[in-house]
Amino acid sequence: MMTLSLATRLALLGSFGLLLSACGRAPATAERPAEVAKAPAKAPDTEKAPEAPAESRYEIRVESPETALAGHEVVAKIHIEPRSPWHMNTEFPVALKVKAPNDVDVEITEQRAGDAQCFDDDCLVFAIPFTPKAEGARELNTQVKFAVCGDAACAPDTVDINLRVEVRCDGDALC
Repeated sequence: MMTLSLATRLALLGSFGLLLSACGRAPATAERPAEVAKAPAKAPDTEKAPEAPAESRYEIRVESPETALAGHEVVAKIHIEPRSPWHMNTEFPVALKVKAPNDVDVEITEQRAGDAQCFDDDCLVFAIPFTPKAEGARELNTQVKFAVCGDAACAPDTVDINLRVEVRCDGDALC
């Protein structure tokens, strides 16, 4: 059997006593909720870009003709409007890219801030002039890069938008 010295036994008993008193202390658990209550309140989701869904930060509206005549230019527009308390980040390098089928002429396939019809705190609007050359359903694939900002953060985003138009033949145009 192992014999411990008096000093060792007292040290072990003291350590054991400290452990028991620390584990059973009611004030430690009672103080914790007060500390949590004093912590700064969490910012609303609309101010924290990673947590706010895109739908709550902005609205996208597309103006595009449902039908067009082959050989005639038409214009589609993409509107992006931030929802309060968000605003457009006018320092962000906004961009629009357009991919179209071979039988659709797109006047400008890449646009920047200077090409936008509206680009300020309240809106971003890109106009897309195009001329379909053949009859049938056509689709233009667009990609818009922009950012909206709130009080506490900015949220850059890239949105793909497909514009569909049914092309008919004009009596004077050959299809």
